Amino acid sequence: MKNFFIKREKHLLDPEEVLLDKKAEEAREKNLERLEFPISSFLIKAVFGVCLVLFSIIFLRLFYLQVVKGEDYQRRAENNRTHYYIISAPRGIIYDRYGEPLVFNSPSFSLVMVPLNLPKKEQERADIIKKIVDIFNIEKTEIDVLLKDYETIYSFQPILIKSNLDIEEVRRFETTIKSNSGFSVISDYSRHYPFEDALAHILGYIGKISPEDILKYKDYPLASVVGKDGLEAYYERTLQGKAGKRIIEVDANFNIQKDLGSIEPKKGEDIITTIDKDLQIVFYNTLKERVETLGVQGAAGIILDTKTGEILSLISVPSFDPNVFTKGSPRELINQYLQSSSFPLFNRVISGLYPPGSVIKPLMALAALEENIIDPDREIFTDGKIVITSPYDPQQKYVFNDWKNHGWVDMRKAIAVSCNVYFWAVGGGWEEISGLGLAKIKKYWLAFNLDKRLGIDLFGEAQSVLPDAQWLKKHRPDDPSWKLGDTYNISIGEGGVILTPLQMAAYISTIANDGILMQPHLVKETKNFELAKLNVSQENLKIVQEGMKEVINSGTAIPLKYLSFQVAGKSGSPKFISEGKEKYHALFGAYAPYEDPKITVFVLIESPPSQVVATLPIIEDVLQWYWDNRINKQIITNNEEYE
Repeated sequence: MKNFFIKREKHLLDPEEVLLDKKAEEAREKNLERLEFPISSFLIKAVFGVCLVLFSIIFLRLFYLQVVKGEDYQRRAENNRTHYYIISAPRGIIYDRYGEPLVFNSPSFSLVMVPLNLPKKEQERADIIKKIVDIFNIEKTEIDVLLKDYETIYSFQPILIKSNLDIEEVRRFETTIKSNSGFSVISDYSRHYPFEDALAHILGYIGKISPEDILKYKDYPLASVVGKDGLEAYYERTLQGKAGKRIIEVDANFNIQKDLGSIEPKKGEDIITTIDKDLQIVFYNTLKERVETLGVQGAAGIILDTKTGEILSLISVPSFDPNVFTKGSPRELINQYLQSSSFPLFNRVISGLYPPGSVIKPLMALAALEENIIDPDREIFTDGKIVITSPYDPQQKYVFNDWKNHGWVDMRKAIAVSCNVYFWAVGGGWEEISGLGLAKIKKYWLAFNLDKRLGIDLFGEAQSVLPDAQWLKKHRPDDPSWKLGDTYNISIGEGGVILTPLQMAAYISTIANDGILMQPHLVKETKNFELAKLNVSQENLKIVQEGMKEVINSGTAIPLKYLSFQVAGKSGSPKFISEGKEKYHALFGAYAPYEDPKITVFVLIESPPSQVVATLPIIEDVLQWYWDNRINKQIITNNEEYE
């Protein structure tokens, strides 16, 4: 018998199998079905979410650094290698109507600061700033305020600190301050106003750009100067040139390595105004002298071209020297201007609000004619007062006293002698005269655009006030009902009616211009256009004009009768209460020559001792000068050309 042997393959047992067997045995003992457990889906999602958030943060940060702030960081990096200096552009020149310059640009120096170039160590930076403050006599707070802003600290733009530097300041800077200090003196232009206070409220002045200006002019370099008032501010975009740059390459110690070239500046555009410079100076000196003689607080004056609305002259007294604000010194005089109780910076012509008083009476006369309230030739007897019996209490009498007893007057004479009784009657009614009433009076206020700003090309034009029942409820809450006495008051330009001198001048000019209101403006390039045209009878308008002529021939302004040409106008002396006392302003609006009006003149003097008479010498001097130097000369020239 053979022995059989089975050949078996050798198989080495892995240690894991031993353990698996052991685990399997344990599993059987514990009746467990499996040895593997799946990872929780929540855990997978959580890990995925965390990774996604981290990736998003990294992506957004890279996007912010590369895209949003990339250009800024690139500029900062470039700034470590290149610097630039502003090359200032001259502002445009402002001319009068005959091409005479009213301002000049002259070469000067300005101090600028580049914050990024300031010393990084706090003590070194403080030392430099102290030296700058001492040299240029400026307030340390001006620099501190700039450096509080994080963006400013890292700004590579030169920031204007002071303009119009004295040569001595420049010399001290050059011998005291190192070139890499963060401060430098640049070539610049200073603005000079040769006629000083005579044209201040027209031209305004310029000053260094402020944080508020930066928001308005975001494209301007921080070393710019901008218009702060007057035409300089209103036409800032026109007058402002475009600054140039000189670009240089520097090393780590700010030493110049290479000149990379320049971008040339572009001069601002010039503007030609409607102002007659010689007339302006004559008018200003005459009005200023009158104010000083009378010892009053202030005055306003304006002259319009009746046909076009061009402003030939605009005066507000007291005035100020714009050169002082442009230079920023002397500080004592600036403080005096700012703190004066007579408000020299206040433009009374466009921002002052005054009751028109009897100046409103031609409007009332025209309204009465248009509404058939009274025949212009009808005479009424005025004994100096109107007595009204209260409708609620027959024993209660209200007396409205005129400024004098005028006797018998018709419409033309009532305008000439400024009879209050007559205009109380046509405004509110008296005896058998029905009167216009508030609604119809307001209709003609609106026809003359007295409810609107006129849109002069200066900032700061005030809004007029025209009372009505709603206005009364607000301003007289204890007695809000509109009464006959209120209508009487507004009929003579009081009772809460307040207008600007500009509005009053334009209103007089509208009557002179046969009912056409032209927009007042100060720049020649502005198109002459109508703001309104009265829808009234020319015959009625002629009656009102004749009444205004009689103001000079036989009324309240007889001194003007002796001029060598015919004048028409209207006086006013509105009453108001100040500090518990009754006071009066003096107003006069005139146009000439009567037959073919060329100019309209309006003058207002605040609280003079002689009321309306205070204005007449000014009106007389100005009209005569204009006749001799403009109208008459033009007539002679035209005659010579004809011959």
